[in-house]
This record gives sequence, C-alpha cells and structure tokens, in this order.
Amino acid sequence: MLASLADLASRWLPALASGQACHRRALTAAARSDRAASERWFGHAIARYRRDLAVEPLARLRVHELMVGARTGGGEPAGDAAGVMVEIVRRLNRLDRLETLDFPHELADARSVLAGWVETHAVPGPGTARAASPAAA
Repeated sequence: MLASLADLASRWLPALASGQACHRRALTAAARSDRAASERWFGHAIARYRRDLAVEPLARLRVHELMVGARTGGGEPAGDAAGVMVEIVRRLNRLDRLETLDFPHELADARSVLAGWVETHAVPGPGTARAASPAAA
C-alpha cells in the first residue's frame, strides 16, 4: 500500500513541486542507491528548472548527475572515469555553491562538496587502470 502511494505521489507531485524539491528528492534517492528513482527525480527537476528558466540550479543538477553516475558506476567505461572526473571539475569551476550529497542537501561551497565527495568516492585515475592491466606489468 505504501509503495503504491509513493508511486502515485511520484506521478503527480512533480507537476506541483518546485525544481529544488525534485532535485533534493533525486539526491535522497541517490544516497539510498536507488538509481532508477534518482534518475526519475532528476528528470522531473530538469523539466521544472527549464520551465522556470532556472539556469544555475540546472547547472548544479547536471554536476550532481555526473557525480551520482560516477558513484554508482553509471555505465561509463572503466577508462573513462578520469574523463568523468575532469568534466565534473570543469562544470564545478563555474559554480560557487552546490547542494551537499548528504541530507539535508544544503547549499555549500562547491569545492568543499567536491572534496568531500572525492574522499568518499574513489574514482580510478589513469595510472590505476594501467597498473591493473597485464600489459602494463
């Protein structure tokens, strides 16, 4: 019963909720490792931010999408992890503030959020992939 209520709310709430509420809901789902729900809520937030012409919040959301995708494996090839990290840093350099990945997802200094994420998320660097391959030995 509770699951069906949550499903019903997820269908109707995005039309009424703010982009920020959907964005935070996506971050909460990502923290629970619920990739499908996270992607669905990110999509709702994107639609709302676009409708409201909210450029900066949309840019913050795009950084979060990359971070969440890297955290959960995101389907990226192993050799592309360094490229994802470079893209995260490139986008983050345009922002002053970014929502934290942990509840209550407050706005904080973007570099601090990145530093905390890097500490808890090991992204293999270019040297790591080569060292693990037999050809590198």
